[in-house]
Amino acid sequence: MIMQMSLEIITSEAAFAALEPVWDGLLEESATHSPFQAWDYVRLWWQHFRDEYQLNIGVVRDELGKALGIAPWVIGPDRGESRRYLRHLGFMNGLGDVQGERLDLIVPAGREAEISPLLVSLIQQSSSRWDVVRLNKVPEDSPNHAILLAEMAQVGAGAQVLCQSSCRCFDLPPTWEEFEKGKSANFRRNLRRHWGNLNEKHKVSIETVPALPQQAAQQLFTLHEQHWPDGVSSFLASSGRRIHEELICRWLPTGRVMMPIVSVDHAPAGIIYAFSFKGEMLIYQMGWDKRYASMSMGNMSVRAAVMEAIQRGLTMADFLPGEYRYKRDWSSRVRVVSDLECLHRWHPRALLFRLGRWVKRRLKAATANNCTADAAVPESKDPNPESSHA
Repeated sequence: MIMQMSLEIITSEAAFAALEPVWDGLLEESATHSPFQAWDYVRLWWQHFRDEYQLNIGVVRDELGKALGIAPWVIGPDRGESRRYLRHLGFMNGLGDVQGERLDLIVPAGREAEISPLLVSLIQQSSSRWDVVRLNKVPEDSPNHAILLAEMAQVGAGAQVLCQSSCRCFDLPPTWEEFEKGKSANFRRNLRRHWGNLNEKHKVSIETVPALPQQAAQQLFTLHEQHWPDGVSSFLASSGRRIHEELICRWLPTGRVMMPIVSVDHAPAGIIYAFSFKGEMLIYQMGWDKRYASMSMGNMSVRAAVMEAIQRGLTMADFLPGEYRYKRDWSSRVRVVSDLECLHRWHPRALLFRLGRWVKRRLKAATANNCTADAAVPESKDPNPESSHA
């Protein structure tokens, strides 16, 4: 017997709220492990950004009305001056000033070929409401990746993988000793040396589960701000800060948030903000006191988080997007997430955006050609080599 399925398009807050009982259950069954799409997370995001976006959630149901899959989408602006006036179709928590990582359709693993094509037909059915489809941070290894891109190519213009981001990750063995054995002798030596020096000169302690979540959140933001001031880090923007403060207070006592704190002389010196989800630790943000840079406080904080993850029986750690040397040092492999995009074929704002992008790329290519030509002409020597450093 062939099961009949139908697509429901949700645009009201009441219908969105009615999905709460089934949302996390479907997410638990999905192939993409993402706390950024958990009900608490998207609910908080919507509470802070409801004035800027319109709900456009797709729900596939069976003939009895049971929800089988969710496309958690909204329509509204994205970051960037040229995108402010474009109507983007994108993930909840995937557009605007506060964006999550690892976003996908919420479909039980193994049923993507059956359910996802009906979900993504929402792109065509709502085409009068968007200028751009922008689906950020879709895992490249997700079965939905190809399904989404194929539908975008069918419906829109210039469907493409706009950019890709590498997520450094590594497996977690049952013990810290086994983890150390898998690393280079130089890595082990440096880690032990910094930890030993720190303990020789200071009184050091590690608090794995802070008793006061609100206080721990404030300490995280204070230390994070030493390296990424407001305006550089969206994590410190007022909306992002409020969302994560509330999320930490809600999830830290349940274990879904991990926040090991390395204290030096009774004051917080390094904090990791990570999620524990489906056997994985996803390291989202960190902060550490610059006074302890010579003792590699950032790595000491990661050390505390990895040891805690192993203690909890987690099997993998992921640093999420962003290339930094310390991530390469700790990691052994890479997972890739993609930003997917297509533009409306005939909406005026989409056409203007496409024209502007084409002109910008032509000018960039012309500049590059000119630079190449100039490089072929030998430059005269500056008689005073130090003058450029004045």
